[in-house]
Amino acid sequence: MGSDHLALSRWTWGYLGLVAFSLLGSLFSHLTHLDPGVIAPVTAILTLLVGLVAAFGTDRTAFRGVLAIVLLGTVVELVGVRTGFPFGTYAYTSRWWPVIYLPGFGWFPLLVPLAWALIAGASSLVAARLVSSPAPRVLLGGLLAAVLDLVMEPVMTGTLGYWVWQGKGPLPGGAPVANFFGWFGTSVLAGLVLTATGQPSRRPNDPLAVLLGHLGLVVGLGLIG
Repeated sequence: MGSDHLALSRWTWGYLGLVAFSLLGSLFSHLTHLDPGVIAPVTAILTLLVGLVAAFGTDRTAFRGVLAIVLLGTVVELVGVRTGFPFGTYAYTSRWWPVIYLPGFGWFPLLVPLAWALIAGASSLVAARLVSSPAPRVLLGGLLAAVLDLVMEPVMTGTLGYWVWQGKGPLPGGAPVANFFGWFGTSVLAGLVLTATGQPSRRPNDPLAVLLGHLGLVVGLGLIG
């Protein structure tokens, strides 16, 4: 296995640079009490988009996979906020910009489907690096995404206030147990979608670096407060 096989792509380095920029900007705003204004949401959008390209690539197979998971995430989230299935009863706030208000659904952040694609998709690709058999790979990807959500919940609901749980549960951030299984099931579906559309061909370390970068971003924002 050569060093080129282990190297990260330029897109991945760009993504990690945006993660670092986000953390430094948040720290600066926290210390100075200055409002970052439009810089924060624009950086968030760029970070997600560059992260998706870093994890999936730019070929037609990658585009099909990302588009399919974005559509899956959109449908599942809309069903979730309307019915409480499969995650439990929750509602988004207007803090995750850009947001729109949908009658009967409440606030809906437009970045949610992209975040789903990043986490569930990259988790599936990392699992594919570890396990070759399709069924165990899909299950491992779902489990990895669900565990990552356990880390994200306290920051997303507490520090950032992006959504609120209507009835506190026993998991981190007040999430109900159903949320863990909802994440697992939806991420398994994302893995099946990737299998159906064709796994994008990426250097093996790129999806892992994207997941670690995302984890570092969330943990860092939680520590900054």
